[in-house]
Amino acid sequence: MRTHLLGCLAVAYFCLSVVQGQQNPSLQLLRIITMPNMQGGFNHMSIDARRQRLFASAPSNQTLEVVDLRTGQALRSLGGERPASALYAPEFDQLYVPRGQNLIVYDGASLQQIASIDLHSSLDELHYDSRAKELYVGCMGPGQTGIAIISLPETKLLAKIPLPGKPQGFAVDPGKRRIFANLPELQQVAIVDLEMRQLLTPWSLADFQGIAPIGLDEKHHRLFVGARRPAQLVVMDTNSGKIVAQTEIDSDTDDLFYDQMEQSIYVSCGEGFVDVVRQIDADHYRRAGRIASIRGGRTSALSAPLHRFVIGIPARADGSAELRVFRTGK
Repeated sequence: MRTHLLGCLAVAYFCLSVVQGQQNPSLQLLRIITMPNMQGGFNHMSIDARRQRLFASAPSNQTLEVVDLRTGQALRSLGGERPASALYAPEFDQLYVPRGQNLIVYDGASLQQIASIDLHSSLDELHYDSRAKELYVGCMGPGQTGIAIISLPETKLLAKIPLPGKPQGFAVDPGKRRIFANLPELQQVAIVDLEMRQLLTPWSLADFQGIAPIGLDEKHHRLFVGARRPAQLVVMDTNSGKIVAQTEIDSDTDDLFYDQMEQSIYVSCGEGFVDVVRQIDADHYRRAGRIASIRGGRTSALSAPLHRFVIGIPARADGSAELRVFRTGK
């Protein structure tokens, strides 16, 4: 009874923090899911909207955590080599998880492993294009930095496009068949032509360090880049590469998502906040919310169809690892 009361008070407190952070809250805390058996924190996560499941990679725990977002119950822990991220593709009902140098493919219904591809490099972020039926995998190993292209649903390696630095985050522009990849060591955004399978001239972000997350508004031809120093959301024109807007955000960002339905960008920051940046129009943005989280909570996931935004909180000395589930929209 006491545990239930404390949980209710915690939810009420954080809901109040949301409301205090903005007059028209666009993130409303629904539940806090504790993960008492998990060590460390989370890396990139993904959501299966149809089954309302969250897939959260837990590298220190060497597990992929599967959580029911309807009930808040942990369903399964998929063990194996250290997972770097997770991506669920509803069009193919497949789940992709990089583990070490291997891309592991799971059946979406049974979560049974159905394929494995050795890409001969440490792996990180994933994205896919359902129209082109291709999966893109960030390769991070020395001498192997680049993006691997995998056919779907057959999961066969089609090509590897070398990059001059490690791709910290990337976004896929399906209409123009391009990939935009952050190269923080070079302070550049690399541009990959997927038709020609080659690099184009990169765009410089010389005034920004620690460029990590990246997102795309395909309709308005805008690219969103999260920088850590200075802590800014940088908005670029995808036709010219020019910076059209900048907005202050909190520090230590690692994930951001553009929600076209809500005309908002959600930025999870390790400083201990989720920033909500409102898109007024293609060239104008303002920070409309600053929702209190926990320091170190920098990894997140968005499901626009479910109106759900989830942030992962790492285990710490005074508390278990957590998943905080928000509803998007007013």
